[in-house]
Amino acid sequence: MKKNIVLGRIIIIGCAIFIISCENGNTGPEIEVTYPVFTDEIEVIIDGYNRNAMEPFVSKDGSFLFFNSLNDGDSTSLYYATRLNDTVFNFEGEIEGVNGQVPHLDAVASMDINNDFYFVSTRNYPDVFENYQTGEFDNGVVTGIESVMGDFYIYEPGWLIMDAEISRNGDLLYYVNAKFSGNPLPDEARLGVAVRKNSIFEKLDDSEDIFRNINNFGCLVYAPCISSDGNEIYFTRIIKGTFTTQICVSVRSGTGVTFSVPRILEIEGISVEAPSLAEDGERLYYHKKLENDNKYHIFTMRRE
Repeated sequence: MKKNIVLGRIIIIGCAIFIISCENGNTGPEIEVTYPVFTDEIEVIIDGYNRNAMEPFVSKDGSFLFFNSLNDGDSTSLYYATRLNDTVFNFEGEIEGVNGQVPHLDAVASMDINNDFYFVSTRNYPDVFENYQTGEFDNGVVTGIESVMGDFYIYEPGWLIMDAEISRNGDLLYYVNAKFSGNPLPDEARLGVAVRKNSIFEKLDDSEDIFRNINNFGCLVYAPCISSDGNEIYFTRIIKGTFTTQICVSVRSGTGVTFSVPRILEIEGISVEAPSLAEDGERLYYHKKLENDNKYHIFTMRRE
């Protein structure tokens, strides 16, 4: 979720041994890493929908595309479309049960293989700090909605869960703690990971170490996307004091291992962000703004 933010982004996708850091930050020792490569950008067609489309997420079985409207915090709503192929989906409408009353922000959908649906909402914030929601998805309807409980929230004014994504099997939650103080951009935004224990999520003891090459006090880090095997994480970051954004990928050799120094993923364009990886890892989805209509559209590229 990018609260009341319209951002410019430039991403570049490549494969190499590459080390990059944010201003005023230390990314750790240089290591040799092979990064994924994506190519052949194409716009995703959502047949029957012609408004802003942001924050894409494709269900693990490939049947559904979830996305939300403009992240303006006024009437930001969640929608879904059914798959025809990797780049064409039929618009079905709003996801029933998840969207609040205007003004509201309900956004950043993700779902595990058990159809447990997750999303960010500001409906009760700040009266209720637990602004991350879950329910059961069934053919366009989400029922049993409740706050996701756990110790990964920061119970201080201005802090909320800005973005998050559930892992494939639903056991791990990759989340973003962000602090807002009235500015369009948050003052702080950083990644963490929590493990499910019964009905709650507990922050991993080594969460900081897992993301020590990613979280950086010189950057705002948000919009995580985890691969199905847990060994690739995609995210967006902004160098503090600027509106310069970068979509990055970090890799690792196994769950619990520290992620590598990030590699910037590059594509020409404006307002590009919110990476989302297909279940098989063969396609990367994201959104960006087009100059000709000044609206956000969803795009995809294939893995080489």
